[in-house]
Amino acid sequence: MVTEVGSAYMGLEHSSSPELSERVRAFFERLNLSIGFPKTTAGKENQDCFNILLRVAYPELMLDLADLIYVQHERPAVFLNFDHININLQKERSLEQESLQKLNRNMEALFQELTRTLKNDPQYFDDPEIIKLLSESYSFYLFKTGNFPWDNTLPEISGDATHPIMDIATGLTGFNMIHLWPADGPTLYLTDNQPFITEGLKHYKSLARKRNIEILNIEFGVNEPEVPPLGGIWANKILHHLKRKQRQQFLQWAYEALAQGGALQILDTDLENRILKKQNDSTFKGKLIPGYLETLVAIEGDFCETLVKDTRQIGFNVTHFDFNSYHDETDAYSQFPGHDIAIDFLGFEIVAEKPK
Repeated sequence: MVTEVGSAYMGLEHSSSPELSERVRAFFERLNLSIGFPKTTAGKENQDCFNILLRVAYPELMLDLADLIYVQHERPAVFLNFDHININLQKERSLEQESLQKLNRNMEALFQELTRTLKNDPQYFDDPEIIKLLSESYSFYLFKTGNFPWDNTLPEISGDATHPIMDIATGLTGFNMIHLWPADGPTLYLTDNQPFITEGLKHYKSLARKRNIEILNIEFGVNEPEVPPLGGIWANKILHHLKRKQRQQFLQWAYEALAQGGALQILDTDLENRILKKQNDSTFKGKLIPGYLETLVAIEGDFCETLVKDTRQIGFNVTHFDFNSYHDETDAYSQFPGHDIAIDFLGFEIVAEKPK
């Protein structure tokens, strides 16, 4: 897979991110043990092109790999940074614009093919060493730059602030939550069922030296956490990933896990379900990033209404409910940068307290 051309990693020289550069080398050394190119003319051409990419690769390539392999549902639009790549290329060779564009297209195609292979093969997707290299790269980058993928403020704590708080299916927002969480705040539990996320958050927590935060590898419905009574539970943009019966089971768990007076705070949207409903529109579907639809879950059209109803039926007092209709035109889900997709969707907030 890796030849002398690629193993030079010229693009990593004089990097301001030595932690990432070290992991780029280790990552491809790991893959070199088991992945290669066919011994054909086309295989040789692709290997040569791929090694040119490795030769001029930038340290943040590790984040691009992680986004496409592990968190495409959160970071759907990820492409190689050809501004950076081409600056490095031009240091070594002079290419006509047409030749450069062709080389860039081939690099992107090979890079996307590699990430699909790693994502779809458990041998690589579940490899602890690959997870470690990519999650630590994410953590180092965010700790050093503060350039968080989701730069959200912490939710306001409703309910009992003296008890621990739990965030459900934290995902990439967890890095910023660790960064913002006050040293004198209650214990914060961050939960997720993806080792890439939990390992990355543990690494970042260690760098940030936050002692009142715990990272739990949890899959609700499979291994619910055993924790003290909670003052608050945050479920932000996660319940639309669950069918109604699963949501009802989660609401029941949340009710039992909260201390009296504790609150469940829900922030969600039906955006992904609206995207699914438009998948029969061939023009719309043709614009979407390949593989994105497969990450979505079909739910009922009146998701917002049924969620409020189910929350009340469990026994919660709904103390706040607000919703708004939105229209967005964005290329965040488009396989063609700059080609916007128009989407109408509903966003809503629910605060539900467990009676004292």
